[in-house]
Amino acid sequence: MKAKKDIFIKTLFFMLLIKVSSMLKFSFIFGSKFACLSGSTVTMPLSGAFAGGVASFAIFAISLVVRYLVFGISSLHVLAFYVPGLFSACYFSYKNIFFRLIVPIVCIILFIVHPTGLHAFAYALFWLIPVAIYFVRSKNIFLDALASTFIAHAVGSVIWIYTVDMSAYAYYSLMPIVLFERLAIACGIFVLYTVFDYVKHLHFIGVKPVITKSVETNLAK
Repeated sequence: MKAKKDIFIKTLFFMLLIKVSSMLKFSFIFGSKFACLSGSTVTMPLSGAFAGGVASFAIFAISLVVRYLVFGISSLHVLAFYVPGLFSACYFSYKNIFFRLIVPIVCIILFIVHPTGLHAFAYALFWLIPVAIYFVRSKNIFLDALASTFIAHAVGSVIWIYTVDMSAYAYYSLMPIVLFERLAIACGIFVLYTVFDYVKHLHFIGVKPVITKSVETNLAK
């Protein structure tokens, strides 16, 4: 009973945090007439780190259902606004080979086998970053933040290329922007992660970080 209550509290807290942070828009998504990257790209991965996988899946499911009930889903490209965040959260929740290695490799393959992706194959090379970080096996939160945000980018890009018509040139033109955006998002994740764990603010509402040893190791350094 207590475990269910804890999951409910974690889910509710991060849903509110993600909703509030989503109001902070900082980058227009090329190929969309209205969508922007928001602060939720920073806070969603933290749900996986501090609340766990169950809460992250619950947040994803509830968000998608609400979106469907309010706006409907006219195109599958809408999934690019929800699924990537789930995968970035799962990167922190489940430290296994699937989310940390297989996902980015599969995304590279799926992107390149697409006709447009074949001509913009260099764009998919970004996703070798989480692959390299997997083999480094360093308990470094910034590297985990960097890997998680590029995995989110990989998943989102694959959904996008199969649902939105964009030229190879457009993908190449986005590469400098993607690099800057993902570094900024990784820094945001790292800062908030460190603050949440160091101040122990979340402990007051019963949310205990899933990953503590690695953070303590980094803070000790």
